[in-house]
Amino acid sequence: MTSVQGLPHDAFSLLACSTVFRGVVVITGNSVIYVDQSSKRVALQVNGWATRMSDLSYLPLSEEDASQKLTLEGCRSIMVDDKTVFLILRDGIVYPIEFVVDGKTVSKLSMSPAIAQTTIPTVVRRVDGDHIFIGSTAGPSILLKATHVEQDVEENEAAVSAAVVTEDVMMDDDDDGTPPS
Repeated sequence: MTSVQGLPHDAFSLLACSTVFRGVVVITGNSVIYVDQSSKRVALQVNGWATRMSDLSYLPLSEEDASQKLTLEGCRSIMVDDKTVFLILRDGIVYPIEFVVDGKTVSKLSMSPAIAQTTIPTVVRRVDGDHIFIGSTAGPSILLKATHVEQDVEENEAAVSAAVVTEDVMMDDDDDGTPPS
């Protein structure tokens, strides 16, 4: 058992990490926090309110980050692989968060631009290795297939890593068992 003091009071969700990092991701209304087994915290703020909710040290928001001003209330999250979390906001926009690691230690969290927009999430569950079910009470449920792709770019730029998402719409069958037409 681990005890962590000083977490923001607006924390609302926990997400267990894989056995590679053996930690937990805490989702708050204004930040994402990774806590390892030794209670070390690595935090990522998604808007300017995070620093007012906690004494955690956050990296400053850049100009482009400051214009984003995300709010995480009502979002759902899922571990896609050992180092990637998908945040699905309440409007269905999907943001990947990557763990930046030094050996087996998470040293930083990095949020990439939105990669998809899907349905309004009520529940998010892994179906198998790379399929994710997003159930919704406000629209059609979605089955996503997440694939990790690396692409080399010019010598002056670093290699870019991105998650690719494809989606299939799940439809309800009629009461008689025949698919909808």
